[in-house]
Amino acid sequence: MLWFLSQVASFLKQGSELQAGLCCSHLIDEPNSFGNTALHIACYMGQDAVANELVNYGANVNQPNEKGFTPLHFAAVSTNGALCLELLVNNGADVNFQSKEGKSPLHMAAIHGRFTRSQILIQNGSEIDCADKYGNTPLHVAARYGHELLISTLMTNGADTARRGIHDMFPLHLAVLFGFSDCCRKLLSSGQLYSIVSSLSNEHVLSAGFDINTPDNLGRTCLHAAASGGNVECLNLLLSSGADLRRRDKFGRTPLHYAAANGSYQCTVTLVTAGASINETDCKGCTPLHYAAASDTYRRAETHSGNSHDTDEEPLKESRLKEAFFCLEFLLDNGADPSLRDKQGYTAVHYAAAYGNRQNLELLLEMSFNCLEDVESTIPVSPLHLAAYNGHCEALKTLAETLVNLDVRDHKGRTALYLATERGSTECVEVLTSHGASALVKERKRKWTPLHAAGEGGQKGPGDGEGARPEPLRPLVPGLWVS
Repeated sequence: MLWFLSQVASFLKQGSELQAGLCCSHLIDEPNSFGNTALHIACYMGQDAVANELVNYGANVNQPNEKGFTPLHFAAVSTNGALCLELLVNNGADVNFQSKEGKSPLHMAAIHGRFTRSQILIQNGSEIDCADKYGNTPLHVAARYGHELLISTLMTNGADTARRGIHDMFPLHLAVLFGFSDCCRKLLSSGQLYSIVSSLSNEHVLSAGFDINTPDNLGRTCLHAAASGGNVECLNLLLSSGADLRRRDKFGRTPLHYAAANGSYQCTVTLVTAGASINETDCKGCTPLHYAAASDTYRRAETHSGNSHDTDEEPLKESRLKEAFFCLEFLLDNGADPSLRDKQGYTAVHYAAAYGNRQNLELLLEMSFNCLEDVESTIPVSPLHLAAYNGHCEALKTLAETLVNLDVRDHKGRTALYLATERGSTECVEVLTSHGASALVKERKRKWTPLHAAGEGGQKGPGDGEGARPEPLRPLVPGLWVS
């Protein structure tokens, strides 16, 4: 590369100064298909000698690519870009240049935890609380990615810990949501002059210097975020700093709803022990038990693409499965009522069936006689129909082994076998027929049997027709919090 640049320089010397200037401008800052110049590439690769030559020959240090990133943004993220960053700063690079999404070089350094580079940027005038288009400052970004040392640097230089970012969240929301307890502790220490007395002890504890019960734009406090993130150390830090475990978000959910939805056993135990109401209902009438029964922590882990990493993730899947099971078991052992229905009339059994969670379904049926009544009930629709409609053959097998009558009908006269056939779920059809379900029961409108549905093709997908699933109740994973 250096040889090529020297050849270019020799060529330029052969023409007039004006021609040399025009040619140099054209060659040095020529973008590729992504808008990146040679200087972008050199900075990203950490090639400081090449970057120095390019700058010496007049490369534009503030040239943005198609996404608005300058070479300084690239130097801020590069593994070996520290010298390139110093070079650019010393040659007039704009330390506050924002990309099309509003990211400054300091944002980029915060994403990747580039401590030394963040210091150089700050010393050269980088705006500490510069906000991107989502409202996130570098402190939000550092908290999101768990870079405690960088958080310290930003706070030392005056970063606002109470600044609102995406969804009106504090940096503390993001630190606890993604389970970074050290970052949580650091952010809470920002208000140590305003220490409060913990409700759990007589000792003074750290405080954030702002009200940690302040909600985001969906009513979720930092404690909701910690419960969703599943890090019990973060949860305890917030509780000892005065977080309100009874606070509801705009959907009426308490932190316990979030912990249960994610199958977080330790967080669930901690919240219940601290006094959280175990049968509290949200705006849809769902208790934490409904959420725990529907928890798809294990199924979510199974959605990864089938590659070599899947083998490594098997122990993690098994661990999550066990934790979700223990979470449900703990709720049942501590007074959670499995007979409670949401506003649509569904119990925890319905949710376990609708989401195909066999282990939770078996536990609910084992621990409560009331659940057996729910299995038989067709109001508003039976768990058998829900499992068949959504193609959950393992849950269907559990129900088929429990029920005496597999030919119960919904309000349209359809049996579970009819729905499974109509949906084209061969495995569910096999489960039901092997347990004695009849293929001759007629639905009410057209007098069709499952055989008619099979003759039609049985190819309706999960999104077709009338939904036989409870109104969507998705576990509250981090992806629902930040875009």
